[in-house]
Amino acid sequence: MATMNIVLLTFGSRLENHYQASFAILSFLKDPAVKRVIMVTDRPEFYAFFGNKIEFIQINEDTLTQWQGEYQFFWRVKIKALEKVQKRYPAEHLLYIDSDTFLATDLAGIQDKLSQNQLFMHKLECALGDEIDNTTKKMHNSLKDKTFAGIRLDSQSTMWNAGVIALPANKAKEIIALSLQLCDEICATDCTRRLVEQFSFSIALNHYGGLNACDHIIGHYWGNKNEWNKLISAFFVNALLKNLSLQDCINEVAEFDWIRLPIHKKQRSTNSKLKALTDKYFPDKNISYFSK
Repeated sequence: MATMNIVLLTFGSRLENHYQASFAILSFLKDPAVKRVIMVTDRPEFYAFFGNKIEFIQINEDTLTQWQGEYQFFWRVKIKALEKVQKRYPAEHLLYIDSDTFLATDLAGIQDKLSQNQLFMHKLECALGDEIDNTTKKMHNSLKDKTFAGIRLDSQSTMWNAGVIALPANKAKEIIALSLQLCDEICATDCTRRLVEQFSFSIALNHYGGLNACDHIIGHYWGNKNEWNKLISAFFVNALLKNLSLQDCINEVAEFDWIRLPIHKKQRSTNSKLKALTDKYFPDKNISYFSK
């Protein structure tokens, strides 16, 4: 049975991206199905805590610019990162995860289905024709009844969340190549680009069939990052103050209550508006700073 590699892509200096990724890694390291964790990153120093548990593919600004391709679409880099990992380990299953994810149960079900040549993304979001927001409405108008990479798109073409992408070893190369071709051909049109990488993965994986959701296995808190960031930063402060080992942290996360916080929480727009007005008309006073 082919083993499974966990893949993450991080870059830049925003600490929350890196401590989210670190917390995600801790949640996956408890699972025996994980062969290795591969970080595609320009900041390997942020992951020194993991020692030999992580293998790095180091990138830089030039790499990111090159990976954006002819049309300089930023999120094309995600497809290129998976391409890089697949070329290094062509005989192993590939499980890409966004930084803001966690393994809530175990990977046995995913591993079994990957061995049966089935595929995963996080969950089904909509059909293109549903036009659930302005972005998908514009995409629908630009792409419906057109053919890209030999695949005809229509109102029933589906969009899946790309926070998780799991590819079986013997299909990964072809699926990644198709995703890249779709992405480039769509970027050559007037289609709004925000979700092009996600949609390209969705079309490519659906084309190869057997696409499954895994949102009951892997959580994705993109819709409530503020509260999760507070929880995760507190976790690592506690680990530092108690001088916890890597194994201690893995054990703690293995016992974590994953329903402690919602993974999606709609914020009232009036709250942010009121805060902006308060900050404008009632600014903080008596502010002082340390001085030599």
